[in-house]
Amino acid sequence: MTPGESTTVTLPATADAATADAATADAAAADGSGGAPASPGGAYADVHADTNHGTMIGQFFEAVERLSGAPLPPQWVDQELADYVPVKNEAELARRLQDDRVVVLFADHFGSGRWTTALRLLTTLPSQPRTLRRVRREPGDAFSTEGMRGHKRTGWILDLRDPDDSIPATCDFGLELRHTADLDADDSHLVVLISARLWHQIGHGAGHLARTPTPPAQTTMFAALLQSAGIEHAKDFAADHRLAEQLANLRPGQVKDHAQTLIHAEHHYRSATGRGTDLGSPGFEAVVAAAANATSGWMDVLATWHSHPQRTSYDRNYLLLTAVYGGEPIDSVHTKIASLSQAFDEKESAGARPKGQQGPGLIQLARQIEADPLPDGRLRFPGPGFAEAVVRYFWRDRPELITPFTRWTAKLCLDLGKKHGTQLAERMIPWALHDLQASRSTKLLRQVADDWAQEDALAPHAHELLVAAVLDPQTAQLVKNAADRWTGQPDTSPPLLRTLAHVFQTLTPAQPARMLRRLGTLASSQNPGVADAVADALNTLFSSEKLRPQVRQTLDSWFTSTDQALQFAAASAFVHLAAQRDPAGLPALLHASDAEAAPWVIRGWRTTLEVEKPSPAAHHACAVWLDAATTPDTTERILSTLVRSVHDVAGHDLRGQRYLNLVRMAERWLIRDGTTGRNDREHIHTMLMHRTMQADPHHSQHDREGASTGD
Repeated sequence: MTPGESTTVTLPATADAATADAATADAAAADGSGGAPASPGGAYADVHADTNHGTMIGQFFEAVERLSGAPLPPQWVDQELADYVPVKNEAELARRLQDDRVVVLFADHFGSGRWTTALRLLTTLPSQPRTLRRVRREPGDAFSTEGMRGHKRTGWILDLRDPDDSIPATCDFGLELRHTADLDADDSHLVVLISARLWHQIGHGAGHLARTPTPPAQTTMFAALLQSAGIEHAKDFAADHRLAEQLANLRPGQVKDHAQTLIHAEHHYRSATGRGTDLGSPGFEAVVAAAANATSGWMDVLATWHSHPQRTSYDRNYLLLTAVYGGEPIDSVHTKIASLSQAFDEKESAGARPKGQQGPGLIQLARQIEADPLPDGRLRFPGPGFAEAVVRYFWRDRPELITPFTRWTAKLCLDLGKKHGTQLAERMIPWALHDLQASRSTKLLRQVADDWAQEDALAPHAHELLVAAVLDPQTAQLVKNAADRWTGQPDTSPPLLRTLAHVFQTLTPAQPARMLRRLGTLASSQNPGVADAVADALNTLFSSEKLRPQVRQTLDSWFTSTDQALQFAAASAFVHLAAQRDPAGLPALLHASDAEAAPWVIRGWRTTLEVEKPSPAAHHACAVWLDAATTPDTTERILSTLVRSVHDVAGHDLRGQRYLNLVRMAERWLIRDGTTGRNDREHIHTMLMHRTMQADPHHSQHDREGASTGD
């Protein structure tokens, strides 16, 4: 984001709220550019600054693709390294990577610089360029460099920094890292990012490959980051004793957060006053003070404002309302304040519009909250992160009002219309994440997601919120556990369950096995429409060549499950897949009907035919296949598949049901108007019915018995 952007969102969280954003899930895990939670191992700063919501949300979903092993876009890599300041032992790490093909970067905390150091090492290897790929594995899975075989001139980053990451000790991870034949053959290199805890457990035999990045001096990095952003007096700011004292115990990611905050404060001062920020000038002092307030979350400023003896509820609601709007003009401001007051169950007088010239006017109210009213109706707040700080202050100061405030804000998103409502919903996402990180409770998260999931306009933002919460390494496991509970609770609303299906679909490229299992759990839900949502998710995932084998295996296991809900979800997914056509107009699954894949296609049709009554989607899929059967080259394969789906199974349970449903679908196809000729349809229908009857073991036995008795 450039300093001139005005959209507001909080970047890193407060000390008790861990990281809110770190820009993306990727970046939340990206040490060199994101914040980290407070921990006994090091100090953490409370930093708040502005960034762009739309960019942040988009990056969350880009992170999923990057986690899946897809090539990292060169432009994105350049952006990640734009503010990179070399670690002190970079030269040693570069030599080791070049000589050994592998280097392990371990540290105790996020924000230690491992991510950007890895990118730097791989992008400065001799004989560039190289394709960079970031990969992760399912926790508890083994690792082998053989999985990287065949990718020429690739820079691999194996990311094991997630707190719940684990590798079995029996997989000889350290020994595996020393087997570099595949990397040598492909002229590729591997950088492993790992926690000190996990490395000490599994790194036996590869200690010579491992190092901890030695970060640059905090003030040096701080000055470099300011200079990169075009701050004229970067060295003067870095040398100021007040800032140097704050920086003393920070990790690289935290130093970057401090720098971003001061950059925004400096730009804010220049744009508001038109004056410079030379050392010793009022501007220099104002920027340092604003940065200090922002890094502390404006807590002292807001506490002083709220504690003023003449402060009224009307004033406080006005401050909160302007923060919710991000300083943008508010239509019918007094009506909105009254609505907020009503949501808080205040007495009527607290939110009533003062009559005449009683009470403060809008200009006075703006001045009371340290804001400057601009000619276009917007408000300029006193510094970066102020609007977000107001909301956080309210949450801490009035925790009993969080739920009504959230409900009111969610409704406001709808009242504002699509454009402004979307903007507000995007701003609410980091608010909810902050609360989640601070409280370690998913109550508010569920409330917001559930409210938004009920409305078509906001359901996408419920999806974004939950994806962001799962991708944030500080809240990931908490939210995954909560999602597991929600899927099994009878009071969970169908819209929220459908949103969860979309969430699991989105995250599957990064965590295939885990998310497919969660889709399976969700498919067992008895709520209406949820199985269809799971089917839609599987249909989308099936379109990925990389994921298709796992999706097919998952569906196949559901076809034979004793759980009828799983069977129903699998059948719903299958009929959509069966209806897809290739460029020639033939069923796409025909390409999967070779000797290896045919059994799962047959099981899919069998499960589809065992329902009480075929769905419209099943009728459509059957019509697609029977239309294709009129083409001579495919007739045998299609008729054989459908006949076997009725009869090719041990035992006789449901054979009659399958036969009846096939007759129903074939009859409907026969009488409908279609692109195929009537004679062709009658011919295929006759063949299908005849072959299905002949394949019935009861029919064959009856014929044999009749022949032996002379009937």
